[in-house]
Amino acid sequence: MKYCNNCKVEVVGNRKNCPLCQETLKGDKSQDEVFPQIMFVYKEHSFFFKILLLVSIIIASTTAALNILLDDWGAWSIFILGGLGSVWASLITAINKRKNIHKNIIYQVMIISVIAIVWDYLTGWRSWSISYVIPFVCFFAMLSMAVISKVLKLYIEDYIVYIIIDGLFGIIPIIFIFTGGLSVLYPSLICIVTSIISLSTILIFEDRKLLAEIKRRLHM
Repeated sequence: MKYCNNCKVEVVGNRKNCPLCQETLKGDKSQDEVFPQIMFVYKEHSFFFKILLLVSIIIASTTAALNILLDDWGAWSIFILGGLGSVWASLITAINKRKNIHKNIIYQVMIISVIAIVWDYLTGWRSWSISYVIPFVCFFAMLSMAVISKVLKLYIEDYIVYIIIDGLFGIIPIIFIFTGGLSVLYPSLICIVTSIISLSTILIFEDRKLLAEIKRRLHM
């Protein structure tokens, strides 16, 4: 058993330093560590994070290359790169904070959307805010929620309402399509299809949990 000459105590386990004074312990390990070894999220899901990082690099490099080739379309790749950055920022924040994550993501979606619309309006209104920013922000928000829920192993009841809010927000570009206010269609179409699939999945497979969560929140 290891011994601390400074504190005059015996220490169980394989520690190198005394937990009280941090002095170097003397002696050999004779018993197993009394405290359980805790696996951190980053280490526990290291393979998943490596795959996600590789996919992000592929998307970012491919998008940048296409944007260079199709330079007549403007700097649209910046919005995709920003979306990827938002996914990683939300993921890292979620792992480190782990408190009402999905609610914070919804707030981010709304704040970014409002800022983009105001900025677009003040700079002459080129409709890039509703053509690119809002669709991609909603899309990456749904992606972030799915990834975070998978990594943290959350129950569907904990975030089902926020997915629905983001899904409904992602259908808003339909209004812009019919009013002819969009300069580019494909970001909005991607967002709308993803939102419809997300909402349909919840309504079909998680209808009871959704109803129970709504009753709980409305105190019914």
